Amino acid sequence: MAEPLRPEDEDIALAAELALGVLEGAELAAARRRQLADPGFAAAVERWSLDLAPLALGGVDVPVPSGLWERIEARLPAGQSGAVVALRRWRATAIAASAAAAVLLAILLLRPVPEAVVLPPRPVVVAQITGTAGATFAARYDVDQGMLHIRTDQMPASRKAPELWVIPAGGKPVSLGLVATRGGRDMAVSPAHRPLLADGATLAVTMEDGATAPHASPSSAPVAAGKITIL
Repeated sequence: MAEPLRPEDEDIALAAELALGVLEGAELAAARRRQLADPGFAAAVERWSLDLAPLALGGVDVPVPSGLWERIEARLPAGQSGAVVALRRWRATAIAASAAAAVLLAILLLRPVPEAVVLPPRPVVVAQITGTAGATFAARYDVDQGMLHIRTDQMPASRKAPELWVIPAGGKPVSLGLVATRGGRDMAVSPAHRPLLADGATLAVTMEDGATAPHASPSSAPVAAGKITIL
């Protein structure tokens, strides 16, 4: 026996079809008249419209072959009203799913592909500090951290301590502090002295009294010196 048609099922299917915009001709006109006359039906259409609104944003029309749904409905056995309602629900669901797929495809195609951000390489500040007395030092400055790494490769024997100076072009020596007698040492450069570590400036080492360092000026000639180079 055929399942009796429930009016509420018919109303749900009709409201969904009207919200989706799949009704045509006399069906569309009848549904519009009912929407104006029946507040409950109008509310059901409004709920469907709100639920389906995200699918309509930027949506792409998906064409349906002319008469497809009518041909399917015509093949159903006569009197199978429940099957007709199920078909109409399937029709609404299929159109909603197609709209969702179309919206997703449109978003993927239209969304601009972000360009890769290529950061410029950070400058590398280096200096090779050498002297005639066998003193050899190497310097590398980290611009971001304001940290100067000094490696002492060779240094003549002395009771005094090696003090590092930066000499800007045409300027006076400025002490950066004592360096290690052998091996490496990291030296934090004060913000006031960082601009002095520029391309073409000179790094020099003199032998000074370690107990009173840093000094205002060197007391002897450099045992090693070298130009700063920015790579």
